[in-house]
Amino acid sequence: MRRPRLHSLAVIAIAVTLVGPSTALAQGEHQGVPRGARPRTVVRPVAADLIAAALRTRGRIVRDRRELEVARVERPGDEPLWRVEVRGAFPPRAQRYVFLASGRPVAYGIPAPDGRTLRGVTDDPIVRTGPIVVRYGTRATAPPGARGTAPPPPRGVAPETIPDPAAPGPYEVTRQVYKLGNEAFQPTNIGRAVELVGDVHYPTGLPDGPYPLVLFMHGNHSSCFMRGTQNTDFRWPCRDGWRPIPNFAGYDYVASSLASWGYIVVSVGANGVNVLGSRLEDTGMRQRGEVIGKHIDLWSEWSDVGGAPFGTTFVGQVDLARIGVMGHSRGGEGAVWSVIVDRERADPYGIDGVLALAPVDFTRVTVNDVPLAVVLPTCDGDVFDLQGVHFFDDARYLDPGDPTPKHTVTVFGANHNFFNTVWSPGGKYPGAFDDGFGCPAQLSQRQERRAGAAYIAGFFRRYVGNETAVDPMWTGQAQPESLAAGRTLVSYLAPDLANRRLDVDRYGDVESLFQTFPGGSVVPAGISTYGWCANSLFDPCQSGNFAFSDRNLPGLGQGTISWSEPNSEVRYQLPPGSRDVSGFDAFQFRAAQNPSSDANGRIDLQDLTVALIDGNGDVAQVAASAVGNAALARMVGRGGIGHILLNQVRFPLEEFDGIDLDDVRTVELRFDRTESGSIHLADLAFSRGI
Repeated sequence: MRRPRLHSLAVIAIAVTLVGPSTALAQGEHQGVPRGARPRTVVRPVAADLIAAALRTRGRIVRDRRELEVARVERPGDEPLWRVEVRGAFPPRAQRYVFLASGRPVAYGIPAPDGRTLRGVTDDPIVRTGPIVVRYGTRATAPPGARGTAPPPPRGVAPETIPDPAAPGPYEVTRQVYKLGNEAFQPTNIGRAVELVGDVHYPTGLPDGPYPLVLFMHGNHSSCFMRGTQNTDFRWPCRDGWRPIPNFAGYDYVASSLASWGYIVVSVGANGVNVLGSRLEDTGMRQRGEVIGKHIDLWSEWSDVGGAPFGTTFVGQVDLARIGVMGHSRGGEGAVWSVIVDRERADPYGIDGVLALAPVDFTRVTVNDVPLAVVLPTCDGDVFDLQGVHFFDDARYLDPGDPTPKHTVTVFGANHNFFNTVWSPGGKYPGAFDDGFGCPAQLSQRQERRAGAAYIAGFFRRYVGNETAVDPMWTGQAQPESLAAGRTLVSYLAPDLANRRLDVDRYGDVESLFQTFPGGSVVPAGISTYGWCANSLFDPCQSGNFAFSDRNLPGLGQGTISWSEPNSEVRYQLPPGSRDVSGFDAFQFRAAQNPSSDANGRIDLQDLTVALIDGNGDVAQVAASAVGNAALARMVGRGGIGHILLNQVRFPLEEFDGIDLDDVRTVELRFDRTESGSIHLADLAFSRGI
């Protein structure tokens, strides 16, 4: 488990004004984080039970304006607490609201049940007099499409295709919903109990079991609605006359597809943990993992001895040696925590694959020794900084010898809500909306769910079902045939095994500018700029307006290269013991255009050449544009809209003719395809497929 570092966040003002990133941070205790780990903290935390008490207590009003109220709440034998309330529109969403007083973060905001008031509790008396603003999320620029223009999805060489892994499989599918009560399970440190509800899809008749078990968890959304109206509520359990919004039912399109290939798929309810967890500093991530774990316990019992509501239907039919978890939004981080919680058991079940779909990352912990994929939608108007990429970035080299692969999937044009049918406009439940904010080239609901189904089904078929036919979509070699070319980019980190990956240069620290990972020299020649950045508050990888774009600092350390001469290159020398690359499939790296450099000019699609030189001095070279250079496309458009994401450029070794792959002495990046340019890069490696 990694040790998150305390650092500053750039966040967006909602209520009053737009201001820059805050540096006034205080580190506090956080209950439930694995030993040795600390969450990123932007406010001094107040215990959940004290927050609950302060929200219930009237207190003494010390500041009262039309849209703002501050109350003093006494604590016997201690300094008082201060309850802050701002009136406006504050629906429950994926990221956290933050109160700032005099520019200092003082409290996380908790939406009132009706979404018309935001409340927070702090022990900082500055709220009595200081100017108060509310921010949403972690970014100092506007959401996608709010201003300016994002570039269209990158185009390059059309990728290879494979059959759609979400196409209907050989089994008919049965669907059932179990409801064991709205207060049926008590997670730790959250107060009241939460629901145990699951939407199950499974092969009709269960003719060939036992079947792998895959669990889904939704994210934060309104929890209740009044039938026949557009009224929603954020409380648990729902009041009399109100009904729970079945947020768990929004993934039936992929659950039915996966079940048709021989899986038991359960989408679990998380309304209770959403509402009750909102009073915790991290919104209840451990508790989400506990909810998933409880459902696994139920399925273990139903497979062993049966029980209500299924009787003996599933006895002997659930393969608990093959379990996968997908989570969306806050549920994405909950899926990561399900692995942590499971590994704390005396006898863990073992989670075999985790897919985080448009996830938040509040606790800044990650997991290793389990296949991991993070799906990043470029038109996400909720988790608009794509902070979930840190699950991948932080896990890459954390655990030496990690035998499991890691992936990111960038889905161009996808927003946050369309992955869940309940959250999408046109459904039968209130509270749904399009969070894409008019993002250019945005996918339709149908197109987005087609992409989501392909990668969710493909992930679990590969890593839980061990269906190797889908391997090419996870190395970046191919994409599902049902998707438009250029709509997705996959980055692949091969297992850290000698026969699966040979790291050439990770660009993980400043020393990597001069020495390859195996110990050879790195020699830049004719380069305008050659450097390294930590992507931290004090060493951002971008300049000017881009310095805090897409950042939950610290971010990804990376190399930076700019060129303006035709013979510019960087040579990576391989020492003895690392020169035989004949057992690998590809040379690859992750890269992105540097939007804050003028060197890219009007070049929308950068290009370069990779050359391999063997012990005889023979040279083979391949242009990025010949194998697919979409990752080198301009990702930030007019007005600064877009994302700065490093994506994979993959060079199949079969393209390098006429050299001895048993004795490669040098790898060269030659910047000979465009007049000038500037890119950031990381993770240079030879790799072998999954």
